[in-house]
Amino acid sequence: MKKNIIAALLVCSFAVSAVPSIALADNYDQQIQEKDQNISDLQGKQSEVQVQIDELTNEIATVSGKVKDLEAKQDQLNKDTMKLQDKIAILKVRIAKRNEIIKNQARDTQVKGQATSYVSAVLEADSLSDVIGRVQAMSTIVKANQSLMEQQKADEKAVEEKVKDNEAKVAEIQANQKELEAQKNTIANKQAELNVVKANYAAEQATAEQDKAKLKKQQQAAKAEQARILKQQQAAEKARKAEEARQAKEAAKAQKAFEASQAKAAAEAEKAAEAEKAAAEADKTTTSSSTEESTSSETQADTTTSSTKDDTDTPTPTPVPTPSTGGKVDHTGSGNMYAVGQCTWYVKNVAPWAGTYWGNGCQWGASAAADGFQVDGTPAAGSIVVFAQGQSVGTWNADPAYGHVAYVQSYNASNNTITITQGGMGFPTPTGPNTATLSAAGLQYIHP
Repeated sequence: MKKNIIAALLVCSFAVSAVPSIALADNYDQQIQEKDQNISDLQGKQSEVQVQIDELTNEIATVSGKVKDLEAKQDQLNKDTMKLQDKIAILKVRIAKRNEIIKNQARDTQVKGQATSYVSAVLEADSLSDVIGRVQAMSTIVKANQSLMEQQKADEKAVEEKVKDNEAKVAEIQANQKELEAQKNTIANKQAELNVVKANYAAEQATAEQDKAKLKKQQQAAKAEQARILKQQQAAEKARKAEEARQAKEAAKAQKAFEASQAKAAAEAEKAAEAEKAAAEADKTTTSSSTEESTSSETQADTTTSSTKDDTDTPTPTPVPTPSTGGKVDHTGSGNMYAVGQCTWYVKNVAPWAGTYWGNGCQWGASAAADGFQVDGTPAAGSIVVFAQGQSVGTWNADPAYGHVAYVQSYNASNNTITITQGGMGFPTPTGPNTATLSAAGLQYIHP
């Protein structure tokens, strides 16, 4: 129906423009009548064209509503993935601290001979009841270590699940973005089509050659705009496919790096568990033999108790080792799994050595320290600056819930200021770079 109307309008337009500019005297009245008839026909079709315009206007309004719904959903998905990043970062820091405890316990067992200390503790018992009490205490320690390992496994499983949830959210954001772009393209196409219909009708309504030429020019401009939008959409589609390919590659890298780190953590935990189990079995065997010796010599021990107490030195407690930070975790090939347009996504993009699952901006300091990076208050070019919740970022304040991170481009020691580049949904260019210079005092810095 729409095509028929447009075709009829074009035919009428051709008929109007086909009227000779110079008419012979004997057919002048006939040419005027023909032109009047053509104009009358166009006016008769005005209602049909208006219906078409109204339909296109309603379709644009409907699609605009869908776009608003998709944008609201996109905002919620971004909030969800930021919450998942927060939980993942907390679990990873907790796992890192517990790994340090497990490594230290394994090191004490293998290097400092902790099993021997258990034997000495049994042999130096004052009585059978003291032996039983010490054995029960050591059993409690072993059970506590087993509970520690179970908590470690539970947290590692939780990290795996939340990483999968985050990846699903990121994938949903990408799919939602694709649908959002498609709906916006639909609006652009409908609007261009509406502009063409209006321009065509206005051009064909013109009775004066000057007005008609002007409206024809508008018609050509509308068609040129339609062609430009089509070309722009084709370029955007090409860019979207390239971005999808890049994100798929990044996701594959991230998955591979995550699986490697999980395998390494599992191997270390298994090694520590085996060492702990071996120490417990050695302690159990020694305790059994020591109990028999203590029972057989109980009478002799009773007669020499006072002298034994005087001659025996009190065992020196084993000092608590200082935790070691160890080497830095290499995140260079882990990909970028933060949501596009967030400050964390931008910093990971310009500083690939940053962690893939360090959480939201305010959590990056603790996460980086857990991965072995130097975190302090000393500004330096090439470092990452961390802003706490609500902390000043020059002319604005960081998010009160998620904080903010940025990349330090340079540091001016003469006035103690830093120049940073950053990204985020609140900037004109969410994917960055957005440059600012501010005071370097009172901030936290992560060094590569």
